[in-house]
Amino acid sequence: MIGYQFIDYGEKKLLVKRVIRESHLKPNFNQKVLKKWTGTDTLLRKEGFFYCCETIEEAQIAKPEVKIQLELEFPGE
Repeated sequence: MIGYQFIDYGEKKLLVKRVIRESHLKPNFNQKVLKKWTGTDTLLRKEGFFYCCETIEEAQIAKPEVKIQLELEFPGE
């Protein structure tokens, strides 16, 4: 079973995808490169760690616009 870590940040809900110790990164590293490498859109720093997070969007109910009717043909006996 996979355990997920979430952070409530203001009005946003974030999914933590990776946690990196600040001391493992070069000084003045490029944050855009780190975000792209981890596939995240938000970096948070707390107590010597960077939290690479992805914003969770509000769920929207999608209604199909077109009704599909399925027609099946069975071979005659």
